[in-house]
Amino acid sequence: MDYLEALALLHRTLAPANYCEIGCRLGGSLALAAAPSVGIDPDFEIRTALKAPTRLFRMTSDDFFAQKDVAAILEQPIDFAFIDGMHLVEYALRDFMNLERHASPGAVIALDDVLPQEMVHAARTRATQVWTGDVYRLVPILRHYRPDLAIKVYDIELKGMTIISRLDPDSTVLSDHYGKIVAEIASGAWSCASPGEIRRELKPCAVDQLRGDVADLAVRRHSRGPSGKQGGTERYLDLMKRSINNHIYLDDELRILYLKNCIAGRDQFDPSVLHDIRNARRPDFERLQAAREVGRFVDRDIRNCGFSHSMIGRKRLDNLHECLEIIRLQGLPGALVECGVWRGGACIFMAAYLRAHGMRDRELIAADSFNGLPAPRLNQDRGLRLSKDKYPELAVSQSVVRENFSVYGLNPDDVVFLEGWFKDTLPKAPISQIALLRMDGDLYQSTMDILDSLYDRVVPDGVVIVDDYHTIPACKQAIADFFARRRLPLPRLIDIDLEGAWFRKPL
Repeated sequence: MDYLEALALLHRTLAPANYCEIGCRLGGSLALAAAPSVGIDPDFEIRTALKAPTRLFRMTSDDFFAQKDVAAILEQPIDFAFIDGMHLVEYALRDFMNLERHASPGAVIALDDVLPQEMVHAARTRATQVWTGDVYRLVPILRHYRPDLAIKVYDIELKGMTIISRLDPDSTVLSDHYGKIVAEIASGAWSCASPGEIRRELKPCAVDQLRGDVADLAVRRHSRGPSGKQGGTERYLDLMKRSINNHIYLDDELRILYLKNCIAGRDQFDPSVLHDIRNARRPDFERLQAAREVGRFVDRDIRNCGFSHSMIGRKRLDNLHECLEIIRLQGLPGALVECGVWRGGACIFMAAYLRAHGMRDRELIAADSFNGLPAPRLNQDRGLRLSKDKYPELAVSQSVVRENFSVYGLNPDDVVFLEGWFKDTLPKAPISQIALLRMDGDLYQSTMDILDSLYDRVVPDGVVIVDDYHTIPACKQAIADFFARRRLPLPRLIDIDLEGAWFRKPL
């Protein structure tokens, strides 16, 4: 697949409301657009018939964004954009910054020229017919300074392509650090010595993954619409996530941690600190914020698990939301099942999602011992002693979880609770089809029990989420061993954050 075929796929699948292209030269790629478009190039020679209403600007992209309002020209924020302009990383960086500033949060930006085949093609001064310049350096720069972006590189023929989503038009991180980044570029930072090193740094996906990934991206965009504006349903679900993860009352969590340290003699009590702890202990507050975003305990200590109703953090909650969108919009049949629910947060969000979208017939199942984790019985779990006697924080009774549903105005009687060890409850669980299986069993044995009992009930193209995939090696090993034992290829797992991953069951 070459870049024109990839762009055609993006236009066809995303169906953007509008399009902006930087570097339209002969018009071959611009001609793929079916929506109102803007083309920017200081030296264009359009030789292809354009089928969409298009305004062309013969100027540099820097001058265009300094003088024009692209959102006003398109009559709404940018929905899809393609960067193929000046092939120097600082120019591509400015193009990205300008496009994001005028884009909706649901917009997508594609970036060309990121996988040069020879280093002479990647030189900052053009010396060959094929020239990518050092645009590839933008990918590690964005991954470092903007980890909130979703960035994927694909092995598109000849020069590769990067697709960037989860944009934030209000972000000032890049503009705040622009001088520093330019100095780093001038010093040689973010550069590679060979095409092989570039590939190891950028980690491109195989081109055959592009179709499925773009389809999933289209589903995620559907929930927001091309403007990126949230309707009442999305605002409700966003508030649910903030509440489940206790983002709203992080100050009080920090106050409790502060008081615990005072009682233990590790800190000295000061009423002014307790009153305005967010500012008095700003570094501690920011550490707590960062930990909650990715679902980690402060100082990586499970005793600091806090008082939220979920451990999984915002990124994994967002992923759960996206997976539910896939299931709803693609009409996948089957139940929603979570194995390992703790205080119930992920199940509570799924129940809220079902209610918000009027999906009353979709079964929601919560499986847990409701008494902590079992003692390790296999060699693969040696050293993973997470049972109630050591970590009582992990043991939450079914009655408490049911009360937590009620706190959010959700009826716990709408949920099927399977109480007991997975090896006892899951084989006989009254489930015929599963659309989404969320596994949070921690141990090798627990993960294998879930897969042995439930994987065959997951419908083709159904979603499987592995919460501990990158955190607990025993869990990751169980996934590999399960598919190896069945002589099946390991599904392509997609990273959610530093801990979780997910995949869709192969057809």
